[in-house]
Amino acid sequence: MDDTTFGAPERASLLGLMTLGGAASNPELKEHVGTTLNGKARLLLNQRGLVTSGKQGRAYHHTLTDKGWAWCVAELTGTAPARSGSIGRTLYGVLGLIKGYLDAADLSLADFVVTAREPAVTGGDDLAGTIREAYWRLAREPQDWVLLTRLRPLLGDAPTDEVDETLRRMELLPDVHLVPQADQKTLTDDDRKAAVLVNGVSKHLLAIEAR
Repeated sequence: MDDTTFGAPERASLLGLMTLGGAASNPELKEHVGTTLNGKARLLLNQRGLVTSGKQGRAYHHTLTDKGWAWCVAELTGTAPARSGSIGRTLYGVLGLIKGYLDAADLSLADFVVTAREPAVTGGDDLAGTIREAYWRLAREPQDWVLLTRLRPLLGDAPTDEVDETLRRMELLPDVHLVPQADQKTLTDDDRKAAVLVNGVSKHLLAIEAR
């Protein structure tokens, strides 16, 4: 990656959004990384297709796009900006270690971040309740579509066949929806493996209407 593409504010915003799970408001960014995403930096990242931004109340809320996540993945093997000092060099050394771990574990950056931010849901006799809790750890709002690829790692040691059967029962409820990914070309091998088969149809996405 060309290290001159973005300055420190843009890099801080992109990596800050990544560590916050891919989405955050300006107040959250200010608290987390000490800066907000505004003005020329916001316009640049919006124009490059790395971040989408919109007003929620009085503050901007920003979300990493797929392209933004890809930038963060590439930045794991990047180098610190000029004049960033020892802190910057140390940070980029840590990013390199994370990249090595992700490669060894065959784990995506997004799944790593979600797992790191939200400890795995464990135990309990009510697997449906466990699935619901895991969903709300990932969804930003009711009816937000969540890939089963992201949800399954939060279910602890629950057997796959029991999870599948519980998902099929939950789909019969009025507030639970399972659907196939509309654009099948975007599916990864992991997405296909994580799908649940319902009446002969592979379904990849879960949405719940209200908490």
